[in-house]
Formats: sequence, C-alpha cells, structure tokens
Amino acid sequence: MIATRLASITLAGLVTLVIVASITHAGSTSLAGPIVITPISPTPNSTVYTLQPVIKAAYTDSGSAIDQGGVLLFVNGLNVTAVENVTITATDVTYPVSSLLKLKEGNASVTVIVSDLSHHRASFSWNFTVNTTATLTSPIFTLPTHSLVLYLGLGGLIAGAGTGSYVLYLRRTHHFTFARYFATHPVQNRYVVVYAPAVAAFIFLLSALDFVYNTPRLPSRSPDYVIVITLFIGLVPLAVDSRRKMRRLRTFERAFAQFLFESADAIRGGLDPAKAVVELAKTHTDILQKPLRAAADGIRVGRPFDQVIREMAAPMKSKLISRYAGLIADAATIGGETSIVVHRAAKDMDDFIKIEIERSNLLTLPVAVVYIAFAVLMAVLFALLSIAPSIGTINISILGGNVLNGAASAPLPRLSSALLGERFFELMLINSLGTGAIIGAFTEGKARYGLVHSLALVAATTVAFAILFP
Repeated sequence: MIATRLASITLAGLVTLVIVASITHAGSTSLAGPIVITPISPTPNSTVYTLQPVIKAAYTDSGSAIDQGGVLLFVNGLNVTAVENVTITATDVTYPVSSLLKLKEGNASVTVIVSDLSHHRASFSWNFTVNTTATLTSPIFTLPTHSLVLYLGLGGLIAGAGTGSYVLYLRRTHHFTFARYFATHPVQNRYVVVYAPAVAAFIFLLSALDFVYNTPRLPSRSPDYVIVITLFIGLVPLAVDSRRKMRRLRTFERAFAQFLFESADAIRGGLDPAKAVVELAKTHTDILQKPLRAAADGIRVGRPFDQVIREMAAPMKSKLISRYAGLIADAATIGGETSIVVHRAAKDMDDFIKIEIERSNLLTLPVAVVYIAFAVLMAVLFALLSIAPSIGTINISILGGNVLNGAASAPLPRLSSALLGERFFELMLINSLGTGAIIGAFTEGKARYGLVHSLALVAATTVAFAILFP
C-alpha cells in the first residue's frame, strides 16, 4: 500500500516537473500575472530543527479565483499534493511533513504551483536548511552553561568574602559571635521556607533553561519540565511547612481544650487559677509542656495570671486559643465562680473542635469531586491529542476575521500536534496550581494550605503527559 502510494506520488511528480519546467521556460513566476505566492514557513533560507516541519505558503489572485485543484506542492522535487495531511484552501496550502516522508539533514527545497480559473499559472520556489543537531537559541539565555556557572560562582565568592570581612570586623570591634546573635535574633521561618527556596529555584531556572537552549536533541517539552522542577524547588518547603503548621495548630487547640478541663477540675478542688497552672505544668507531657512551664515560671516570679495566660497563648497563633485564653484571664481578674466559667469555656472549645473535625471529614467528598473533575478534563485533552495526528493539524482559522475593525484578516495559522500538546500541557499546569489553591481556600480558608494539592496535581499531569505523549 505504501509502496503503491509512493510510486503514484513519484509518477505524479515527474509529470508535474515537466509542467514546472515549461512554466519556468515561459518566464511565468509568482510575480508575473495576477497570482502572487508568498512563502510562510519555513521562511526562505532559514534553518529548521526538526525532520518534520510544517510547510506552508499563501497565495492571492487579483484577477480571478484560485483553482484549488490546480494547486501543486513539491518538496525536494517530490509531488506531495496527494498526501492525506496536505490541506489546500482558496488562500493557502499547508503540509505538516509526515513521518513516512521525513526530510533529511541538509538543504531542502519547496516549489508551489498555483492556477486560477482564468488559466493563469504561477510558481514559486524557495530553500531552507534542516539541521537537527543545531541548538535552539534564546534571546534571554545566550550564555553557555559553564559561563553562567562561572559567573554565579564568582558572585558567590564576592558575596562570601564581603560577608566574612564584615563578620570579622564585628568580631574584633563588638565581640560578635553567631551563637549570641541567633540567641537574640532567631531565624524567621519565612527565610527558610520562602526566600531561600525562591532563590534556589531562580538559580536553577536560569541554569537549566540555559542548558536546555544550548543542548541539541532534547525533547521539545524540556523547558516545560524545567518549569515543573522549578515549581517543586520553590513551593515544596512552603507546602510542607503550611501543612505542618496546620496540624500543629490543630494539636495545640485540642491540647488547650484538655488543659481547660483540667484547670476547671483543679479550681473546683480548691486551687486558684494561678496555682492550678503551676501544678498542671508539673504533670503535662504533651505539646503544651513547654508553654505551661514558661507560664508557671512567670507566675512564680509574681507576674499577673491574666498577663501570663495571654502570653502563653500568643505563640500558638490560634485565634480560637487566644479567644478562650482571654476569656479565662478576664474571669480570673473579675473573680466569682471561676471554675464554672473555665469548665464552660473548655466545653465550648471542645465542641467547636469536634465541629471542625466533622466539617473536615465532610469536605473530603467535595475535594474528591474536584480531583475527579480534574481527571475528566485531562482525559478530554488526551482524547483531543490522540485524534490530532489523524486530522493532521488543528485549524483555528474558523475564529476568522478581525473583530475589532470588522474587516477580514489573514487566516490564522494551524497548530501542529506537537505544539498543541505543549499548549495543553502548560494549560494543565496552570489549572493544577489554581485547583490546589481553590481546594486550600475551600477546606482550610487559606490558599497556601492547598499547595500540597497543587504539587500533587502538577506531578500527576507531568507523569501522564510524559507517558502518553512523550
């Protein structure tokens, strides 16, 4: 079947070459007569980096209508007009080179012959170069990888030398030590989980993209994979830290509710609230052990109970704990039946925590529905990508003319299957990040709690595209 088709194509090519020769001998070109042929891709004398480029030419006729049956396309002397994925319209001809007729390294030629209904005929030929070993060029990443690494290393050495000199100056003039400095200036969490990963991700992005754009024969989706790895480098620490803080917050709240129950029992036994804190600090071994001991030490040195209890709740960064800690502090200051107030507060806080746990359990199903919807969308995109090769390319010229000025514009370009796959992949990456943020805002009230979901969806998207559409 294939041999027969090639034979027919070759025979048609020989016949049509005679026509081309006669046209050329007669002096008819794209610039003679009413027909004008314009090469679109590859542009004349350009270089392509694939054996299957999209060949396209446009044509206009000022005197008559184009005869679509009289449009012929030759690639390296071979008539490919009858190839099934060649698309001929009244304004252009498009041929995504098929895998069966891949081009070879080196020079390639294209000839387009166009006839109109008035029996005018024109031809146009141009050449381009196929070089799959050439490296892609980028206007941003023009430095070789070793030069970029060298510059980054020199910058690091200069920054390290400057920092070391300043530390040495402080050590000699102010008796500076790192132990003393960090004892009074603890490292803030955001430097570890936000700033440092962001810097590392930026450096990796520059280095990796420079490597990709200067290394031949890499997959066309390599820049997208670099972006995926960059996202993981920059967001994993923040995602893990956010989930850790959320679990720690929930543990603090449950432990504080239990502490209130025990405080109410101690007050009923005859202890005042301050003494109850001191006694409970001796027996607590859960997450509240350290805050309770700090509060007990404050009470022993004579600090007011209401101030101590509020300061104990502040580092936990829970609005729920701060609310009930303030209530207990006010009740102890006013006096009266403090045990009843503390017990009631403990009961309310425990009920609130149980409601939150139940709400989280109920939200498991909506989150699963979001994941299912994401999977359905990906399946639809995969279905579109799977049928794209059978229809050649995706024609988006149906979007038509210039809506802004009401005039008809030039036909829009057709998207190849490979380019369509890249765009769908990038679309799903953006959708993954947005879906995770929505899940976090929906379940926990803050988008950053959904970063784990975002990264999970990004990983699933990358793996699925890499396996099904490498």
